[in-house]
Amino acid sequence: MKTIRSALTLIFFALQLVSCAASKASDAGMLNPTIYYKPTIRTDQVRCESSEMTEMKSPQDKVLATMCLKDFNNCVMQGSCFVAVSGERLRSFNYYARGADTIPRFVEVDLKRCPYGYGVRNTCLDPYFTVAADLKIYKVGDVIFVPRLVGAAMPDGETHDGFLIIRDAGGGISGANRFDFFTGFYNHLARENTMAQLGFGDKTNAFEFRLATEDEAVLVRERRGYPGLKKVIIVSPGGPTSEADDVKGSISVN
Repeated sequence: MKTIRSALTLIFFALQLVSCAASKASDAGMLNPTIYYKPTIRTDQVRCESSEMTEMKSPQDKVLATMCLKDFNNCVMQGSCFVAVSGERLRSFNYYARGADTIPRFVEVDLKRCPYGYGVRNTCLDPYFTVAADLKIYKVGDVIFVPRLVGAAMPDGETHDGFLIIRDAGGGISGANRFDFFTGFYNHLARENTMAQLGFGDKTNAFEFRLATEDEAVLVRERRGYPGLKKVIIVSPGGPTSEADDVKGSISVN
């Protein structure tokens, strides 16, 4: 009887070790994704009552734009947004910091330098090839490799190679396995968003990943033009959301 009990104890202990090892392996090599994007706000097509309008201000309290509060809150949540008025140039704004009154302040972004806005440390956001990560664990400029993305056709026509550069951080992005994938104009509900179709908009999903080797990272940063962008022509689509209806334009990045 003692022999049977001892054998059962050893089996239980072995199973615990296997379970623990599997858990650690999962923590090391599986990520939980979410998606963030850059909304386009049409301030000439107001969809709220006048009492629900608010001003977007600079750190110096200069009024940059006036919009519905729900659109303003979306700009804050996503970290940036485009503001479009029919017949006028498209403008780009990035969250800066909260003012003394605790209301978020924004700065205008140079469309020719960083058309999609800034990540951390003035890096340019690069749609479909940028992730936000926990900067207590990773460094800005680190590169990760996600096999699930290899060969996927992105909305801008590029074929993904699986490599993404950490150019951003987020308040809700905590831990070695949490990454927020930047998808340009398209939110997680847009049919055109390939990453959403692949499941990257659901943080309960888990996908394999690894840190790129230093040699790989050097090549990826060079290929993507880090900390800026490579030379491309970016076309603003009609928009995946109601805020972006009929917004069109092109931006040359030099």
